[in-house]
Amino acid sequence: MINEYKDILFKVIHLRSIIGYNSLVFALKKTPVIGNLIPDKLYSTTFLKVIYWIFHVIFEVFKLFIGKIFGLGMIYLAAFLLSDQYIEHEMVQGVSRSAMYGNLGLFIFLLYAFCGILIRVPYFNCTTEKEYLVFMLRMDAKKLNETLIWYDLAKLFIGYVMAGIFAVITGAPFWLWLGIPVLALAVKFLGIGLQILSFRFKSRLHKSLKISAVAYLIRLALVLLAGPFFIVFVANGYFIPMPQMVIITVLTVIAGIWGLTMFLKTDSNLHRRALHDNISKTEVKATSQYDNTKSFKKIKAKGTVKGDKKGFEYLNALFVKRHWTMLCMKPVIFTIIVAAVMILLSGEFIYGYYSRYGADNCWNMVITNIINFFTFRGFSDALLPVGNDPAFEFFRYVAQSHLLALMIPLSISDNSFKNTQAMFINCDNSLMTFSFFKQREKIIKLFDIRLKQLIKINIGPVVSLGLFADLILFVTGGQSYPGEYLVTILVGFMLSILTSVTWLALYYLFQPFTTSVVAKSGAYRITSIIIYSVASILVWVPLVSYILAPVLLVFTAGYVFFLRNRVYKLAPKTWKIKA
Repeated sequence: MINEYKDILFKVIHLRSIIGYNSLVFALKKTPVIGNLIPDKLYSTTFLKVIYWIFHVIFEVFKLFIGKIFGLGMIYLAAFLLSDQYIEHEMVQGVSRSAMYGNLGLFIFLLYAFCGILIRVPYFNCTTEKEYLVFMLRMDAKKLNETLIWYDLAKLFIGYVMAGIFAVITGAPFWLWLGIPVLALAVKFLGIGLQILSFRFKSRLHKSLKISAVAYLIRLALVLLAGPFFIVFVANGYFIPMPQMVIITVLTVIAGIWGLTMFLKTDSNLHRRALHDNISKTEVKATSQYDNTKSFKKIKAKGTVKGDKKGFEYLNALFVKRHWTMLCMKPVIFTIIVAAVMILLSGEFIYGYYSRYGADNCWNMVITNIINFFTFRGFSDALLPVGNDPAFEFFRYVAQSHLLALMIPLSISDNSFKNTQAMFINCDNSLMTFSFFKQREKIIKLFDIRLKQLIKINIGPVVSLGLFADLILFVTGGQSYPGEYLVTILVGFMLSILTSVTWLALYYLFQPFTTSVVAKSGAYRITSIIIYSVASILVWVPLVSYILAPVLLVFTAGYVFFLRNRVYKLAPKTWKIKA
Protein backbone atom coordinates (compact mmCIF):
# COMPACT_ATOMS: atom_id res chain seq x y z
CA MET A 1 0.00 0.00 0.00
CA ILE A 2 2.79 2.44 0.91
CA ASN A 3 4.66 1.64 -2.32
CA GLU A 4 1.46 2.22 -4.27
CA TYR A 5 0.97 5.63 -2.64
CA LYS A 6 4.63 6.45 -3.34
CA ASP A 7 4.27 5.60 -7.04
CA ILE A 8 1.11 7.71 -7.37
CA LEU A 9 2.73 10.64 -5.57
CA PHE A 10 5.78 10.45 -7.84
CA LYS A 11 3.50 10.52 -10.90
CA VAL A 12 1.62 13.56 -9.57
CA ILE A 13 4.78 15.53 -8.81
CA HIS A 14 6.27 14.57 -12.17
CA LEU A 15 3.08 15.60 -13.98
CA ARG A 16 2.96 18.91 -12.10
CA SER A 17 6.54 19.54 -13.19
CA ILE A 18 5.71 18.84 -16.84
CA ILE A 19 2.61 21.04 -16.76
CA GLY A 20 4.55 23.83 -15.06
CA TYR A 21 7.42 23.65 -17.53
CA ASN A 22 5.16 23.64 -20.60
CA SER A 23 3.07 26.48 -19.16
CA LEU A 24 6.23 28.52 -18.56
CA VAL A 25 7.48 27.99 -22.12
CA PHE A 26 4.02 28.77 -23.52
CA ALA A 27 3.83 31.97 -21.47
CA LEU A 28 7.27 33.07 -22.66
CA LYS A 29 6.35 32.38 -26.29
CA LYS A 30 3.21 34.51 -25.91
CA THR A 31 5.14 37.39 -24.34
CA PRO A 32 5.76 40.26 -26.79
CA VAL A 33 9.34 40.52 -28.18
CA ILE A 34 10.68 37.65 -26.06
CA GLY A 35 8.28 35.15 -27.63
CA ASN A 36 9.76 35.66 -31.10
CA LEU A 37 13.20 34.63 -29.86
CA ILE A 38 12.12 31.32 -28.29
CA PRO A 39 12.11 28.23 -30.60
CA ASP A 40 9.39 25.56 -30.44
CA LYS A 41 11.96 22.83 -29.71
CA LEU A 42 12.27 24.28 -26.20
CA TYR A 43 9.18 22.23 -25.32
CA SER A 44 11.12 19.00 -25.86
CA THR A 45 14.52 19.95 -24.41
CA THR A 46 15.22 17.20 -21.89
CA PHE A 47 18.05 19.02 -20.12
CA LEU A 48 15.87 22.04 -19.29
CA LYS A 49 13.03 19.76 -18.19
CA VAL A 50 15.34 18.01 -15.74
CA ILE A 51 16.53 21.34 -14.32
CA TYR A 52 12.93 22.53 -13.95
CA TRP A 53 11.99 19.24 -12.25
CA ILE A 54 14.81 19.65 -9.73
CA PHE A 55 13.68 23.20 -8.92
CA HIS A 56 10.10 21.98 -8.68
CA VAL A 57 11.07 19.36 -6.08
CA ILE A 58 13.06 21.97 -4.15
CA PHE A 59 10.00 24.22 -4.21
CA GLU A 60 7.83 21.37 -2.88
CA VAL A 61 10.27 20.90 0.01
CA PHE A 62 10.28 24.67 0.57
CA LYS A 63 6.47 24.69 0.80
CA LEU A 64 6.67 21.72 3.15
CA PHE A 65 8.40 23.76 5.83
CA ILE A 66 8.06 27.49 5.23
CA GLY A 67 4.28 27.83 4.83
CA LYS A 68 3.35 25.65 7.79
CA ILE A 69 6.09 27.03 10.05
CA PHE A 70 5.17 30.62 9.23
CA GLY A 71 1.43 30.11 9.71
CA LEU A 72 1.62 28.35 13.06
CA GLY A 73 4.56 30.52 14.11
CA MET A 74 2.33 33.60 13.83
CA ILE A 75 -0.24 31.90 16.09
CA TYR A 76 2.42 31.11 18.67
CA LEU A 77 3.73 34.67 18.48
CA ALA A 78 0.23 36.09 19.05
CA ALA A 79 -0.31 33.75 22.02
CA PHE A 80 3.10 34.70 23.44
CA LEU A 81 2.41 38.45 23.24
CA LEU A 82 -1.14 38.17 24.55
CA SER A 83 -0.12 36.00 27.50
CA ASP A 84 2.44 38.65 28.47
CA GLN A 85 -0.22 41.37 28.28
CA TYR A 86 -2.71 39.31 30.32
CA ILE A 87 -0.17 38.67 33.08
CA GLU A 88 1.29 42.21 33.05
CA HIS A 89 -2.10 43.94 33.31
CA GLU A 90 -3.39 41.37 35.84
CA MET A 91 -6.27 40.36 33.57
CA VAL A 92 -6.13 36.82 34.98
CA GLN A 93 -5.79 35.54 38.52
CA GLY A 94 -4.10 32.36 39.69
CA VAL A 95 -2.91 31.29 36.22
CA SER A 96 0.78 30.92 35.37
CA ARG A 97 2.26 32.51 32.27
CA SER A 98 3.03 29.10 30.74
CA ALA A 99 -0.55 27.89 31.26
CA MET A 100 -1.88 31.15 29.83
CA TYR A 101 0.42 30.75 26.81
CA GLY A 102 -0.84 27.22 26.18
CA ASN A 103 -4.48 28.20 26.71
CA LEU A 104 -4.36 31.14 24.28
CA GLY A 105 -2.28 29.20 21.76
CA LEU A 106 -4.82 26.38 21.75
CA PHE A 107 -7.76 28.80 21.48
CA ILE A 108 -6.28 30.82 18.60
CA PHE A 109 -5.29 27.66 16.74
CA LEU A 110 -8.77 26.14 17.05
CA LEU A 111 -10.34 29.37 15.80
CA TYR A 112 -7.87 29.45 12.89
CA ALA A 113 -8.35 25.75 12.08
CA PHE A 114 -12.16 25.84 12.12
CA CYS A 115 -12.16 28.97 9.94
CA GLY A 116 -9.79 27.11 7.61
CA ILE A 117 -12.10 24.12 7.08
CA LEU A 118 -14.96 26.52 6.33
CA ILE A 119 -13.22 28.21 3.41
CA ARG A 120 -10.83 25.54 2.11
CA VAL A 121 -11.94 22.30 0.44
CA PRO A 122 -8.97 21.60 -1.86
CA TYR A 123 -9.09 17.81 -1.83
CA PHE A 124 -12.15 17.57 -4.07
CA ASN A 125 -11.22 20.32 -6.50
CA CYS A 126 -10.26 18.69 -9.80
CA THR A 127 -7.00 20.34 -10.82
CA THR A 128 -5.26 19.73 -14.16
CA GLU A 129 -3.18 16.78 -12.95
CA LYS A 130 -6.20 15.14 -11.28
CA GLU A 131 -8.27 15.52 -14.45
CA TYR A 132 -5.48 14.04 -16.56
CA LEU A 133 -4.76 11.11 -14.23
CA VAL A 134 -8.37 10.18 -13.37
CA PHE A 135 -10.31 10.91 -16.55
CA MET A 136 -7.65 10.32 -19.19
CA LEU A 137 -5.33 7.70 -17.67
CA ARG A 138 -8.14 6.04 -15.68
CA MET A 139 -6.36 6.15 -12.32
CA ASP A 140 -8.44 5.18 -9.29
CA ALA A 141 -9.91 8.43 -7.94
CA LYS A 142 -9.99 7.27 -4.33
CA LYS A 143 -6.33 6.19 -4.32
CA LEU A 144 -5.28 9.47 -5.93
CA ASN A 145 -7.20 11.55 -3.38
CA GLU A 146 -5.93 9.42 -0.50
CA THR A 147 -2.34 9.82 -1.70
CA LEU A 148 -2.61 13.60 -1.97
CA ILE A 149 -4.40 13.91 1.36
CA TRP A 150 -1.83 11.80 3.24
CA TYR A 151 0.95 13.75 1.53
CA ASP A 152 -0.55 17.12 2.56
CA LEU A 153 -1.21 15.92 6.09
CA ALA A 154 2.37 14.66 6.41
CA LYS A 155 3.64 18.09 5.33
CA LEU A 156 1.24 19.71 7.81
CA PHE A 157 2.36 17.52 10.73
CA ILE A 158 6.10 17.93 10.06
CA GLY A 159 5.80 21.69 9.58
CA TYR A 160 3.76 22.12 12.76
CA VAL A 161 6.16 19.99 14.82
CA MET A 162 9.04 22.18 13.65
CA ALA A 163 7.09 25.37 14.41
CA GLY A 164 6.40 24.00 17.89
CA ILE A 165 10.10 24.29 18.70
CA PHE A 166 9.61 28.08 18.72
CA ALA A 167 6.74 27.74 21.19
CA VAL A 168 8.71 25.55 23.61
CA ILE A 169 11.71 27.89 23.49
CA THR A 170 9.50 30.91 24.28
CA GLY A 171 7.89 29.25 27.31
CA ALA A 172 4.89 27.26 26.05
CA PRO A 173 4.01 24.03 27.85
CA PHE A 174 5.47 20.91 26.24
CA TRP A 175 2.07 19.36 25.51
CA LEU A 176 1.30 22.23 23.12
CA TRP A 177 4.22 21.23 20.88
CA LEU A 178 2.88 17.80 19.96
CA GLY A 179 -0.78 18.46 20.81
CA ILE A 180 -1.45 21.04 18.09
CA PRO A 181 -0.09 18.91 15.19
CA VAL A 182 -2.35 16.02 16.25
CA LEU A 183 -5.28 18.41 16.67
CA ALA A 184 -4.58 19.85 13.22
CA LEU A 185 -4.95 16.39 11.67
CA ALA A 186 -8.25 15.90 13.52
CA VAL A 187 -9.64 19.22 12.25
CA LYS A 188 -8.55 18.39 8.68
CA PHE A 189 -10.31 15.02 8.80
CA LEU A 190 -13.39 16.67 10.29
CA GLY A 191 -13.54 19.04 7.31
CA ILE A 192 -13.09 16.16 4.86
CA GLY A 193 -15.76 14.11 6.64
CA LEU A 194 -18.28 16.96 6.54
CA GLN A 195 -17.63 17.48 2.84
CA ILE A 196 -18.12 13.77 2.12
CA LEU A 197 -21.32 13.81 4.19
CA SER A 198 -22.69 16.64 2.04
CA PHE A 199 -21.67 14.75 -1.11
CA ARG A 200 -23.50 11.62 0.05
CA PHE A 201 -26.61 13.66 0.81
CA LYS A 202 -26.53 15.30 -2.63
CA SER A 203 -25.89 11.93 -4.23
CA ARG A 204 -29.05 10.45 -2.68
CA LEU A 205 -31.02 13.39 -4.06
CA HIS A 206 -29.38 12.88 -7.47
CA LYS A 207 -27.89 16.38 -7.39
CA SER A 208 -24.54 17.59 -8.67
CA LEU A 209 -21.66 17.34 -6.21
CA LYS A 210 -20.47 20.79 -7.22
CA ILE A 211 -19.26 22.83 -4.24
CA SER A 212 -21.86 25.59 -3.87
CA ALA A 213 -20.59 29.13 -4.48
CA VAL A 214 -23.42 30.59 -2.35
CA ALA A 215 -22.60 28.33 0.58
CA TYR A 216 -18.95 29.28 0.21
CA LEU A 217 -19.80 33.00 0.40
CA ILE A 218 -21.87 32.40 3.54
CA ARG A 219 -18.98 30.51 5.14
CA LEU A 220 -16.57 33.25 4.11
CA ALA A 221 -18.82 35.87 5.72
CA LEU A 222 -18.85 33.84 8.96
CA VAL A 223 -15.05 33.68 8.92
CA LEU A 224 -14.77 37.44 8.39
CA LEU A 225 -17.14 38.04 11.31
CA ALA A 226 -14.97 35.81 13.52
CA GLY A 227 -12.15 38.40 13.33
CA PRO A 228 -13.96 41.20 15.25
CA PHE A 229 -15.27 38.64 17.74
CA PHE A 230 -11.72 37.50 18.45
CA ILE A 231 -10.44 41.09 18.80
CA VAL A 232 -13.22 42.01 21.25
CA PHE A 233 -12.76 38.73 23.14
CA VAL A 234 -9.03 39.09 23.79
CA ALA A 235 -9.06 42.90 24.16
CA ASN A 236 -11.36 42.56 27.17
CA GLY A 237 -9.19 39.93 28.82
CA TYR A 238 -11.56 37.01 28.30
CA PHE A 239 -10.34 33.45 27.84
CA ILE A 240 -11.83 29.96 27.93
CA PRO A 241 -10.68 28.11 31.08
CA MET A 242 -8.46 25.10 30.50
CA PRO A 243 -11.01 22.42 31.58
CA GLN A 244 -13.43 23.68 28.92
CA MET A 245 -10.60 23.86 26.38
CA VAL A 246 -9.75 20.23 27.12
CA ILE A 247 -13.39 19.23 26.52
CA ILE A 248 -13.47 21.14 23.22
CA THR A 249 -10.18 19.51 22.18
CA VAL A 250 -11.38 16.00 23.02
CA LEU A 251 -14.62 16.56 21.10
CA THR A 252 -12.62 17.84 18.13
CA VAL A 253 -10.41 14.74 18.15
CA ILE A 254 -13.48 12.49 18.31
CA ALA A 255 -15.03 14.41 15.41
CA GLY A 256 -11.76 14.03 13.51
CA ILE A 257 -11.82 10.26 14.03
CA TRP A 258 -15.37 10.25 12.66
CA GLY A 259 -14.17 12.25 9.62
CA LEU A 260 -11.33 9.77 9.05
CA THR A 261 -13.82 6.88 9.20
CA MET A 262 -16.09 8.63 6.69
CA PHE A 263 -13.11 9.19 4.40
CA LEU A 264 -11.88 5.59 4.52
CA LYS A 265 -15.36 4.16 3.90
CA THR A 266 -16.03 6.33 0.85
CA ASP A 267 -15.86 4.36 -2.37
CA SER A 268 -13.98 5.35 -5.50
CA ASN A 269 -17.17 6.16 -7.39
CA LEU A 270 -18.06 9.05 -5.06
CA HIS A 271 -14.50 10.37 -5.29
CA ARG A 272 -14.70 10.25 -9.08
CA ARG A 273 -18.09 11.99 -9.17
CA ALA A 274 -16.87 14.70 -6.79
CA LEU A 275 -13.84 15.37 -8.97
CA HIS A 276 -15.98 15.28 -12.13
CA ASP A 277 -18.36 17.92 -10.76
CA ASN A 278 -15.59 20.17 -9.45
CA ILE A 279 -13.29 20.42 -12.46
CA SER A 280 -11.60 23.80 -12.17
CA LYS A 281 -9.35 23.88 -15.25
CA THR A 282 -10.64 22.15 -18.34
CA GLU A 283 -11.19 22.72 -22.01
CA VAL A 284 -12.17 19.16 -22.96
CA LYS A 285 -15.96 19.02 -23.40
CA ALA A 286 -15.87 15.23 -23.79
CA THR A 287 -14.31 14.86 -20.35
CA SER A 288 -16.72 17.10 -18.47
CA GLN A 289 -20.18 18.40 -19.19
CA TYR A 290 -19.69 21.31 -16.81
CA ASP A 291 -20.06 24.60 -18.66
CA ASN A 292 -18.11 27.48 -17.18
CA THR A 293 -20.24 29.97 -19.10
CA LYS A 294 -23.49 29.03 -17.35
CA SER A 295 -23.00 31.43 -14.44
CA PHE A 296 -22.39 34.25 -16.88
CA LYS A 297 -25.61 33.56 -18.77
CA LYS A 298 -27.85 33.91 -15.75
CA ILE A 299 -28.84 37.46 -16.62
CA LYS A 300 -32.04 39.39 -17.07
CA ALA A 301 -33.36 38.78 -20.55
CA LYS A 302 -35.07 42.13 -20.53
CA GLY A 303 -33.92 45.56 -19.51
CA THR A 304 -34.08 49.10 -20.75
CA VAL A 305 -31.71 52.01 -20.37
CA LYS A 306 -33.18 55.32 -19.34
CA GLY A 307 -31.82 58.56 -20.77
CA ASP A 308 -30.37 59.48 -24.13
CA LYS A 309 -27.29 57.23 -24.12
CA LYS A 310 -26.07 56.12 -27.55
CA GLY A 311 -23.39 53.92 -29.05
CA PHE A 312 -20.92 52.34 -26.62
CA GLU A 313 -22.41 54.21 -23.66
CA TYR A 314 -25.76 52.58 -24.38
CA LEU A 315 -24.07 49.19 -24.86
CA ASN A 316 -22.28 49.43 -21.49
CA ALA A 317 -25.36 50.74 -19.68
CA LEU A 318 -27.46 47.86 -21.03
CA PHE A 319 -24.73 45.37 -20.08
CA VAL A 320 -24.65 46.71 -16.50
CA LYS A 321 -28.45 46.79 -16.32
CA ARG A 322 -28.75 43.12 -17.24
CA HIS A 323 -25.75 41.97 -15.17
CA TRP A 324 -26.32 44.13 -12.10
CA THR A 325 -26.61 41.25 -9.64
CA MET A 326 -23.50 39.48 -10.94
CA LEU A 327 -21.38 42.63 -11.11
CA CYS A 328 -22.34 44.20 -7.79
CA MET A 329 -23.18 41.33 -5.45
CA LYS A 330 -19.63 40.86 -4.15
CA PRO A 331 -18.91 44.60 -3.49
CA VAL A 332 -22.33 45.02 -1.83
CA ILE A 333 -21.83 41.99 0.44
CA PHE A 334 -18.33 43.21 1.35
CA THR A 335 -19.67 46.69 2.17
CA ILE A 336 -22.38 45.20 4.38
CA ILE A 337 -19.82 43.04 6.21
CA VAL A 338 -17.52 46.04 6.86
CA ALA A 339 -20.50 48.12 8.05
CA ALA A 340 -21.58 45.27 10.35
CA VAL A 341 -18.06 45.02 11.79
CA MET A 342 -18.00 48.79 12.42
CA ILE A 343 -21.38 48.61 14.17
CA LEU A 344 -20.27 45.65 16.31
CA LEU A 345 -17.03 47.32 17.37
CA SER A 346 -18.76 50.64 18.05
CA GLY A 347 -21.50 48.88 20.01
CA GLU A 348 -18.96 46.96 22.10
CA PHE A 349 -17.05 50.15 22.84
CA ILE A 350 -20.21 52.01 23.85
CA TYR A 351 -21.41 49.08 25.98
CA GLY A 352 -18.05 48.96 27.78
CA TYR A 353 -18.34 52.69 28.50
CA TYR A 354 -21.95 52.27 29.69
CA SER A 355 -21.10 49.39 32.05
CA ARG A 356 -18.28 51.41 33.63
CA TYR A 357 -19.68 54.93 33.86
CA GLY A 358 -23.46 54.68 33.62
CA ALA A 359 -26.16 55.75 31.17
CA ASP A 360 -25.85 59.55 31.52
CA ASN A 361 -22.11 59.63 30.82
CA CYS A 362 -22.56 57.13 27.99
CA TRP A 363 -25.23 59.14 26.16
CA ASN A 364 -23.28 62.38 26.62
CA MET A 365 -20.20 60.68 25.19
CA VAL A 366 -22.11 59.23 22.22
CA ILE A 367 -23.89 62.47 21.27
CA THR A 368 -20.79 64.63 21.73
CA ASN A 369 -18.62 62.35 19.65
CA ILE A 370 -21.14 61.92 16.85
CA ILE A 371 -21.02 65.69 16.48
CA ASN A 372 -17.22 65.63 16.70
CA PHE A 373 -16.96 62.96 14.01
CA PHE A 374 -19.07 64.82 11.48
CA THR A 375 -17.25 68.08 12.23
CA PHE A 376 -13.84 66.37 11.74
CA ARG A 377 -12.69 66.79 15.32
CA GLY A 378 -11.09 64.41 17.79
CA PHE A 379 -12.62 61.90 20.20
CA SER A 380 -13.71 63.59 23.46
CA ASP A 381 -13.48 61.29 26.46
CA ALA A 382 -12.34 62.65 29.79
CA LEU A 383 -13.20 59.48 31.69
CA LEU A 384 -11.62 56.87 29.44
CA PRO A 385 -8.40 58.09 27.77
CA VAL A 386 -7.79 55.57 25.02
CA GLY A 387 -4.61 57.20 23.71
CA ASN A 388 -2.49 55.49 26.38
CA ASP A 389 -3.56 51.99 25.41
CA PRO A 390 -0.83 50.12 23.42
CA ALA A 391 -3.43 48.39 21.23
CA PHE A 392 -5.04 51.69 20.27
CA GLU A 393 -1.64 53.21 19.56
CA PHE A 394 -0.80 50.31 17.27
CA PHE A 395 -4.05 50.59 15.29
CA ARG A 396 -3.57 54.34 15.03
CA TYR A 397 -0.06 53.83 13.68
CA VAL A 398 -1.41 51.44 11.03
CA ALA A 399 -4.20 53.84 10.03
CA GLN A 400 -1.74 56.72 9.71
CA SER A 401 1.42 55.12 8.31
CA HIS A 402 0.34 51.89 6.56
CA LEU A 403 -2.71 52.86 4.52
CA LEU A 404 -1.25 50.87 1.63
CA ALA A 405 -2.46 47.83 3.59
CA LEU A 406 -5.93 48.78 2.31
CA MET A 407 -4.86 47.04 -0.91
CA ILE A 408 -5.48 43.68 0.79
CA PRO A 409 -9.19 44.11 1.63
CA LEU A 410 -9.76 46.13 -1.55
CA SER A 411 -8.36 43.30 -3.68
CA ILE A 412 -10.73 40.91 -1.87
CA SER A 413 -13.78 43.11 -2.52
CA ASP A 414 -12.82 44.00 -6.08
CA ASN A 415 -14.88 42.18 -8.71
CA SER A 416 -13.06 43.48 -11.81
CA PHE A 417 -11.72 40.07 -12.88
CA LYS A 418 -15.21 38.54 -12.81
CA ASN A 419 -16.51 41.61 -14.63
CA THR A 420 -14.03 41.14 -17.48
CA GLN A 421 -15.13 37.51 -17.78
CA ALA A 422 -18.75 38.62 -18.03
CA MET A 423 -17.80 41.30 -20.57
CA PHE A 424 -16.18 38.68 -22.76
CA ILE A 425 -18.79 35.91 -22.67
CA ASN A 426 -21.92 38.08 -22.87
CA CYS A 427 -20.71 40.96 -25.02
CA ASP A 428 -17.23 40.98 -26.60
CA ASN A 429 -17.26 37.33 -27.64
CA SER A 430 -19.85 38.16 -30.29
CA LEU A 431 -18.87 41.73 -31.18
CA MET A 432 -15.22 40.83 -31.80
CA THR A 433 -16.31 39.19 -35.04
CA PHE A 434 -17.02 42.68 -36.45
CA SER A 435 -14.00 44.63 -37.67
CA PHE A 436 -15.33 48.05 -36.59
CA PHE A 437 -15.40 46.86 -32.96
CA LYS A 438 -11.60 46.44 -32.95
CA GLN A 439 -10.68 49.87 -34.29
CA ARG A 440 -8.35 51.86 -32.03
CA GLU A 441 -10.72 54.73 -31.37
CA LYS A 442 -13.60 52.38 -30.65
CA ILE A 443 -11.52 50.23 -28.31
CA ILE A 444 -10.20 53.13 -26.24
CA LYS A 445 -13.63 54.72 -26.01
CA LEU A 446 -15.18 51.53 -24.65
CA PHE A 447 -12.16 51.05 -22.37
CA ASP A 448 -12.74 54.49 -20.80
CA ILE A 449 -16.45 53.83 -20.34
CA ARG A 450 -15.83 50.47 -18.69
CA LEU A 451 -13.12 51.83 -16.42
CA LYS A 452 -15.50 54.49 -15.11
CA GLN A 453 -18.11 51.81 -14.53
CA LEU A 454 -15.71 49.56 -12.57
CA ILE A 455 -14.72 52.52 -10.41
CA LYS A 456 -18.40 53.24 -9.66
CA ILE A 457 -19.06 49.59 -8.74
CA ASN A 458 -16.19 49.65 -6.22
CA ILE A 459 -17.29 52.89 -4.53
CA GLY A 460 -19.11 51.04 -1.72
CA PRO A 461 -16.12 49.00 -0.45
CA VAL A 462 -13.81 52.01 -0.83
CA VAL A 463 -16.00 54.31 1.27
CA SER A 464 -16.72 51.64 3.90
CA LEU A 465 -13.02 50.80 4.35
CA GLY A 466 -12.12 54.49 4.44
CA LEU A 467 -14.74 55.11 7.14
CA PHE A 468 -13.45 52.09 9.05
CA ALA A 469 -9.91 53.57 9.03
CA ASP A 470 -11.39 56.95 10.01
CA LEU A 471 -13.22 55.30 12.90
CA ILE A 472 -9.89 53.94 14.16
CA LEU A 473 -8.35 57.41 13.88
CA PHE A 474 -11.34 58.97 15.61
CA VAL A 475 -11.45 56.77 18.72
CA THR A 476 -7.67 57.05 19.13
CA GLY A 477 -7.62 60.85 19.25
CA GLY A 478 -8.95 62.14 15.93
CA GLN A 479 -7.15 63.45 12.88
CA SER A 480 -3.61 64.70 13.45
CA TYR A 481 -3.87 67.32 10.68
CA PRO A 482 -6.84 69.02 8.98
CA GLY A 483 -8.39 66.84 6.30
CA GLU A 484 -6.83 63.52 7.41
CA TYR A 485 -10.22 61.81 7.40
CA LEU A 486 -10.81 62.83 3.78
CA VAL A 487 -7.24 61.92 2.79
CA THR A 488 -7.73 58.42 4.21
CA ILE A 489 -10.78 57.84 2.00
CA LEU A 490 -8.95 59.39 -0.98
CA VAL A 491 -6.06 56.93 -0.60
CA GLY A 492 -8.47 54.00 -0.63
CA PHE A 493 -10.20 55.45 -3.70
CA MET A 494 -6.92 55.68 -5.62
CA LEU A 495 -5.92 52.14 -4.64
CA SER A 496 -9.29 50.95 -5.96
CA ILE A 497 -8.66 52.74 -9.27
CA LEU A 498 -5.28 51.00 -9.55
CA THR A 499 -6.88 47.60 -9.05
CA SER A 500 -9.69 48.24 -11.54
CA VAL A 501 -7.49 49.64 -14.30
CA THR A 502 -5.01 46.77 -13.86
CA TRP A 503 -7.57 44.01 -14.42
CA LEU A 504 -9.27 45.86 -17.28
CA ALA A 505 -6.00 46.70 -19.05
CA LEU A 506 -4.71 43.12 -18.70
CA TYR A 507 -7.96 41.92 -20.26
CA TYR A 508 -7.48 44.20 -23.27
CA LEU A 509 -3.74 43.55 -23.63
CA PHE A 510 -3.85 39.74 -23.31
CA GLN A 511 -7.53 38.71 -23.61
CA PRO A 512 -6.87 35.47 -21.71
CA PHE A 513 -10.34 33.92 -21.88
CA THR A 514 -11.35 31.11 -24.17
CA THR A 515 -14.92 30.51 -25.30
CA SER A 516 -15.46 28.48 -22.09
CA VAL A 517 -14.27 31.46 -19.98
CA VAL A 518 -11.07 29.73 -18.89
CA ALA A 519 -8.12 32.08 -18.37
CA LYS A 520 -5.62 30.39 -20.67
CA SER A 521 -2.75 32.84 -21.09
CA GLY A 522 0.62 32.33 -19.46
CA ALA A 523 1.68 35.92 -20.17
CA TYR A 524 -1.51 37.18 -18.49
CA ARG A 525 -0.81 35.13 -15.38
CA ILE A 526 2.87 36.04 -15.21
CA THR A 527 2.13 39.75 -15.62
CA SER A 528 -0.58 39.71 -12.95
CA ILE A 529 1.68 37.76 -10.57
CA ILE A 530 4.50 40.29 -11.05
CA ILE A 531 2.16 43.24 -10.47
CA TYR A 532 0.65 41.80 -7.32
CA SER A 533 4.00 40.59 -6.00
CA VAL A 534 5.28 44.16 -6.21
CA ALA A 535 2.06 45.38 -4.57
CA SER A 536 2.42 42.87 -1.70
CA ILE A 537 5.92 44.21 -1.02
CA LEU A 538 4.76 47.84 -1.08
CA VAL A 539 2.14 47.06 1.57
CA TRP A 540 4.92 46.94 4.16
CA VAL A 541 6.40 50.33 3.25
CA PRO A 542 5.52 52.88 5.99
CA LEU A 543 4.34 56.22 4.60
CA VAL A 544 2.33 58.79 6.56
CA SER A 545 -0.93 59.62 4.84
CA TYR A 546 -0.15 63.27 4.01
CA ILE A 547 2.93 62.08 2.06
CA LEU A 548 1.32 58.95 0.64
CA ALA A 549 -1.73 60.76 -0.77
CA PRO A 550 0.07 63.14 -3.19
CA VAL A 551 2.61 60.46 -4.19
CA LEU A 552 -0.19 57.99 -4.86
CA LEU A 553 -2.19 60.60 -6.77
CA VAL A 554 0.71 61.25 -9.15
CA PHE A 555 1.46 57.53 -9.51
CA THR A 556 -2.19 56.66 -10.17
CA ALA A 557 -2.46 59.31 -12.88
CA GLY A 558 0.76 58.12 -14.53
CA TYR A 559 -0.21 54.43 -14.20
CA VAL A 560 -3.63 54.95 -15.76
CA PHE A 561 -2.12 57.05 -18.57
CA PHE A 562 0.53 54.38 -19.28
CA LEU A 563 -1.91 51.44 -19.36
CA ARG A 564 -4.42 53.42 -21.41
CA ASN A 565 -1.67 54.22 -23.92
CA ARG A 566 -0.66 50.52 -24.11
CA VAL A 567 -4.27 49.53 -24.71
CA TYR A 568 -4.63 52.14 -27.45
CA LYS A 569 -1.53 50.89 -29.28
CA LEU A 570 -1.64 47.13 -28.71
CA ALA A 571 -5.25 46.10 -28.09
CA PRO A 572 -6.28 46.01 -31.80
CA LYS A 573 -3.90 43.02 -32.15
CA THR A 574 -4.11 41.41 -28.71
CA TRP A 575 -7.84 41.77 -27.98
CA LYS A 576 -9.23 38.82 -29.90
CA ILE A 577 -11.15 35.58 -29.61
CA LYS A 578 -9.20 32.48 -28.56
CA ALA A 579 -10.16 28.90 -29.30
